[in-house]
Amino acid sequence: MNKVKKWLSNHIAFFIVLGVALLCTAFILYGTKAENGSITLDGNNAKIEKYTEDFINDANARLEEMMNNEPATDEETIEANDQEEVGLGFSTSIDQILARRLPDGDNDGGKGWQCSKYTAYLATGRREYSTAHPDYGPVNGKDVAAYLVKNYGFKYIDQPVAGAIGSGGFNTQYGHTVMYLYSTGMNTAMVNDANYSPLRVATHNMNISGYKWVVPGDYTPQPTPEPTPEPVASCDVINVVNGDTLGAIMKMCEGYVQYGSVMDAYAKTWYSTKVKPGQSVYDGWHSKSGVGLYAGDIIERRK
Repeated sequence: MNKVKKWLSNHIAFFIVLGVALLCTAFILYGTKAENGSITLDGNNAKIEKYTEDFINDANARLEEMMNNEPATDEETIEANDQEEVGLGFSTSIDQILARRLPDGDNDGGKGWQCSKYTAYLATGRREYSTAHPDYGPVNGKDVAAYLVKNYGFKYIDQPVAGAIGSGGFNTQYGHTVMYLYSTGMNTAMVNDANYSPLRVATHNMNISGYKWVVPGDYTPQPTPEPTPEPVASCDVINVVNGDTLGAIMKMCEGYVQYGSVMDAYAKTWYSTKVKPGQSVYDGWHSKSGVGLYAGDIIERRK
């Protein structure tokens, strides 16, 4: 029970935002505009109960906390780390970024992870940026992508890939930054970040509208391998194996099986080249042995 309570507590913000989204969707789809501008199911002015107000306020407060009230760093730290580090021989890869991912709940030995500190660590492997504020990163969350481009040789990418670092919240004071894992729908994705559960690493689904994504400068998209075509059996020359029948050969080469005079005519087009050179399958059927196909033979189509 304690684990359930803890899990619910850690994910309360997600359920709040999800609830608001579902509530808004229902009203937009089925609601009627009232005189006071509100949208209600019956068209009457909305009556907002106290608990509904609290619900909305809690959701807005959580968004406010993430975007505005959890600064990624201070201005002195930004200035101190605004330097060209590409010339120091820095290099990393998407695989290395993904390999640095920490388990959910990690809080850096009690120092905590701000969003920018954690994603900057994922991107560069560097943990400390400010001794005065050990939980801060190099820049605010909305500036991490640009910081990596300027100082670590990263480049922007149109479509995120697993391991890409993204910055968002450009219309807020501090913004947010995450590592992309995989798409979950239109403008939503599973991400790995910090601050979702305050100062701890978390993996969760999130709206990524407006995010800018960067990857290491030497990253090149892996081409989608072309499917290897299945080998097509030749219908001009066939190696006969034990169990072969002309009906099966007809099905494979012509796409249908038809017996009687059609099968007889078809048998007259296949000739032995090894066991009974010059003998057609039809002739073999009417020979003394009554054999048209011989295992180990090579038959040739002569139309």
